[in-house]
Amino acid sequence: MKFIYNFLPLFLIFVCSFSVFGQGKINIEQADSFEGSTNENGEPFRKLIGDVILRQGNTRIFGDSVILYSQKNVTEVFGERVRVVESDTITVTGKKLIYNGNTRVAQMREDVIYKDPSMTLYSDHLDYNLPANLAYYYEGGRLVDSTNVLTSTEGSYHTISHMASFKDSVVLVNPDYTLESDTLQYNTQSKIAYTQGPTLITARDGNQLTAQAGSEYLTTQQQSIFGLGTVETEKYIISADQLFLDDVQKLYRATSNVEMVSKDENVVITGDSAIYRRNLGITKVYGKAVMRRPMEMDTLFLSADTLVSVEDSIPENERILAYHDVRVYRSDLQALSDSLSYHITDSILYLYRDPILWNNESQIVADTINLEIIDGQVRKMNVIQNSFVISKDTTSNFNQVKGRDMVVDFDQGRIKSIDVNGNGESIYFVLEQDSIVVGMNHILCSDMVLRFAQGALNNISFYTDPNGQLIPPHELAKADKELQGFDWRIDERPSKEQVIKRTALKQRNGTDKNSIIPDVDIKKVEQQLPSSQ
Repeated sequence: MKFIYNFLPLFLIFVCSFSVFGQGKINIEQADSFEGSTNENGEPFRKLIGDVILRQGNTRIFGDSVILYSQKNVTEVFGERVRVVESDTITVTGKKLIYNGNTRVAQMREDVIYKDPSMTLYSDHLDYNLPANLAYYYEGGRLVDSTNVLTSTEGSYHTISHMASFKDSVVLVNPDYTLESDTLQYNTQSKIAYTQGPTLITARDGNQLTAQAGSEYLTTQQQSIFGLGTVETEKYIISADQLFLDDVQKLYRATSNVEMVSKDENVVITGDSAIYRRNLGITKVYGKAVMRRPMEMDTLFLSADTLVSVEDSIPENERILAYHDVRVYRSDLQALSDSLSYHITDSILYLYRDPILWNNESQIVADTINLEIIDGQVRKMNVIQNSFVISKDTTSNFNQVKGRDMVVDFDQGRIKSIDVNGNGESIYFVLEQDSIVVGMNHILCSDMVLRFAQGALNNISFYTDPNGQLIPPHELAKADKELQGFDWRIDERPSKEQVIKRTALKQRNGTDKNSIIPDVDIKKVEQQLPSSQ
């Protein structure tokens, strides 16, 4: 049997429905007309037509056409204006709704829009569990707030905590970057996003950052923390156990197992911590900081308390600065100094403040030393101010030469010649058959040229008023065998392990470290970076 009621007064519908269904039932608040019937299973229902409004507690449901199953306390709602309003703060709209009054779960379909004061959620397939305060979707959705737009295949939103969870193909679009991840949680009030798996961020300037572990993004402050993160800039790829990004200050901090790889040059820098100033193009690495650069059949290792990489639009100006307890190692040379500047493109090493360099059996010291490396081979060394070269011969005597400045040429990794310019003085032991000392030449002159064969001193040419003498072996006293300032520091010569692992070296002997200031003001560069503490 079918009953049809048309245009009943609003108050009559409301009173009847409330008295029949009671508390917890879906109540009819308004309808233009309704009819009663049963479905094919014999279940009774009411079909409501027109401007329909249903209510259950603080939940109101609006639609154009409604089927209400009173016994099951379930309703189906259709039309262009399907809407669920919860406590006047949450609104869900769509074109089709199935609402269970017992479980209080609303299943909204087609062009679904979920709104609360902090965000708007779009989907074609959304379920809203009112007791759990949870809205969720499975077939794609998009959340929009005042700061970000997030999309994913699956997602949920908790109305009390304002926490949204996203899974599968998650993309967060911010005005300054785009974030991609498999899983993400986002708080629409604090604007903080969290990820638990692999994450990729692409900044507006093209720089990219990836994270393999948990990450946190303070989107309004433009700050991020990444676990097992990697950031890719125009020049370098920087990775660490943890990365911190402040996009307002254009600052990156990296801690634990830091590695910085040059994309253009074959250079890798490692350390315990790093700071990168993106707008300045300056990276500071400290805590067992080590640089390595393969060269032909060898590798150059450079370590210091702190390494600073300086980027520049002019490639020739790009350099790496090292300061305090600088150590250099490759198979054909080793060096120590307080400070160093390495020009990457030109492959020139500038060593400052008590620099000392060893090549095979030779030791070289001066106020400043710069070393040219061409095609992986050491080719030339400029030794500036207070230059002193010591070379141990086969009889364990020390050939010595000192002067104002020197130019040292190399061949196949060995010293080929030394040009002494100004205030030249030398001690040279004359040998017979490489084992018998014939005498010792002690010569003073303005300039001289020393030539070597197989790394050993072969002969010397003297220029501009040479003054010298050959002293027989039996007349040599210990004081005669050493020029003033002689200091054989072989115990300080660093091994490969001492350079790479930063193990202890012999204490320096107090040589003046304030002899010259580098051409690049290292302290000025350091002042542009935040404290490493």
